[in-house]
Amino acid sequence: MRSITQAVSEKYSDDDEDTSGSGFILFVPRSSPRKRLPSTLILDHCEIDSVGDEQSLSSMCHEVNELDLAHNQISEWTEINKLISCLPKLSFLNLSYNTLGSLNVNTPESSYPSLKKLVLNRVGIQWNDLVPYLTLIPNLEELHLSFNQIEIAVEDEDATDERATTEVFPKITTLHFDGNRVENRDHLLWLSVTFPSLTSLVLCDCPLWTLRWKSPAARKAQGTSMSGSSFASSSGSADSSSMASCSGDGKTSSCCVPFLDHDCSQHIKDNLAESSLFPHLRSISLNNSMFDCWEEICQLRIWPSLAELRMQSCPLFRKLTEHERRELTIARLPNLRRLNGGGDINAKEREEAERNFLRRFHDYEVKPARYHELLEIHGHVAPFAKVKLAPPKVANVWVRYGEQRWNEKSISLYMTMKELREKFSFTVGLPASKLRLWHIDIHPMLMRFPAKRLYSYNLKDGDEILIDEKL
Repeated sequence: MRSITQAVSEKYSDDDEDTSGSGFILFVPRSSPRKRLPSTLILDHCEIDSVGDEQSLSSMCHEVNELDLAHNQISEWTEINKLISCLPKLSFLNLSYNTLGSLNVNTPESSYPSLKKLVLNRVGIQWNDLVPYLTLIPNLEELHLSFNQIEIAVEDEDATDERATTEVFPKITTLHFDGNRVENRDHLLWLSVTFPSLTSLVLCDCPLWTLRWKSPAARKAQGTSMSGSSFASSSGSADSSSMASCSGDGKTSSCCVPFLDHDCSQHIKDNLAESSLFPHLRSISLNNSMFDCWEEICQLRIWPSLAELRMQSCPLFRKLTEHERRELTIARLPNLRRLNGGGDINAKEREEAERNFLRRFHDYEVKPARYHELLEIHGHVAPFAKVKLAPPKVANVWVRYGEQRWNEKSISLYMTMKELREKFSFTVGLPASKLRLWHIDIHPMLMRFPAKRLYSYNLKDGDEILIDEKL
């Protein structure tokens, strides 16, 4: 193990090289730029467990702005306090994969106004233990807390009371919260209240299954209450058990619970007038989430500033191609400007996605609410005509041998000429090697290649095959 002071000296030292064996001596001025440490120090995987001599560290790293200490052995928060105190200009600190944990989280004696980006991925800390620490970093703008198994404790009481007791961090605009226990709307509400100024949120690998409900029981209760409605009775196809869940894949149906699709649209309209989640959020990443219904995705429409979405590998997409996923997502979210990185969604791509959405659900008895909105924009869009471009597999042809003529039905076009000749040899009573086959279309053409399949001869319904003997 070593200290940060030792690691800096070993990696960034500028000791003069041994020149005793050289034929000349090179003189370097004392003011060499190498005597000054870079503003960014990379000290990952250095087996660091402590700060070391604080006075030496402060003297060496006084101008350091960014420090990466990932994958080391630091286990005491007191060492972190010493470190930040020694680096007055530090704005970025990465402590990921250090065994800090939640025990003995010592609150700093003074604030750290220079620190703007803090990375604490996989350090084993829980939120309540971190809060006192964050309150003393007043200018923190970006926070990484991924894969700490943080569980959000949401009370069942009125949300107003919770807002009053939640510590708020209005300066933080970017939050990486991957791999933590974010599951439902209440957890999202907690994030929105705790970080009211978020513009970028990353929730990859979270068990997030809904943007609407507090629990599976709440969704089931909503389904039960709607089962007797006029809309549900008119749809008539879903039984009471299926109404408790919603897993439409967008390919076989608009939503496996028809009335729920209708109810979602009304829910969206009702929420537009309310205070929405994440009022400033422009970008969100939901890769590897647990969504199983398009109506959950539609909830993103009510987030007023959202323009960029990253979402791949969720149960809803399993039966869809990459192209179908993109088209359906763009068509359902009119506020979206960028999807899964890359360039912006241009007007041509959006129009094509929306018109294909109308075609997809044209013949459905129960249509998504978005269908009716797009119908007002684009008017009636008929489905594409179904054209079979695949070649036929069989053909009905006439066969003539001498004075005999008969019809052969359903000859496989994937049969070779040799196989067809052997078939006819039994019919005419001659060895296959003694037969020649002619394809009669407009002009007779000798079928001379035994391994060639019949479709390669352009054989089709109504054509004639002439059999004669070799001389």
